[in-house]
Amino acid sequence: MKKMRLLLFVFVLSFCSASAQNMQTVIKTEALNMAKALAALDLEGYASYSWPALANDPNSKQLIKQGVDSAEKYRKQFGFKVKSIIIGNPSIVITYKEVMQCTIPQNITVEAFAGSIATESTLIGLSTDGVKWYFVDALLFESNSKAKLPELSPKLFIPPTKPPVILGADGKEIKL
Repeated sequence: MKKMRLLLFVFVLSFCSASAQNMQTVIKTEALNMAKALAALDLEGYASYSWPALANDPNSKQLIKQGVDSAEKYRKQFGFKVKSIIIGNPSIVITYKEVMQCTIPQNITVEAFAGSIATESTLIGLSTDGVKWYFVDALLFESNSKAKLPELSPKLFIPPTKPPVILGADGKEIKL
């Protein structure tokens, strides 16, 4: 009987571990798809990964469109392009007030004729079903948009924001 309990315990533990790894894979895959849409300046694709209350808000839609329009203008005018978007591994998922939440590190490097800018930021992954994930920059939780977002768990650790790093054409950091 003890062997049966031990076997059952090991099976349940293995299932939970595999399930958690699968969830991490789903989150990272969704975040990578969102990053691809952002790099391609695909407004509709990118917006599909925004929290629905933000994506459906006319003001938010306008801000996203302005951002894409500005990026397109700078791309043409200054040779601006997204050099890379690196999505890190999601944190442990916490369910708080019926919303699954995690943090995901994101590094974006944008290149222009005079050099590049590298930023490190944190995305908040949000889901109500564990299948469809939405991503919001952590800074939005400190803005006027906060009212349209779910309340974050106090257990969710959000690293402090780092300033962008500016690199000259020679690859050396430029201090401002």
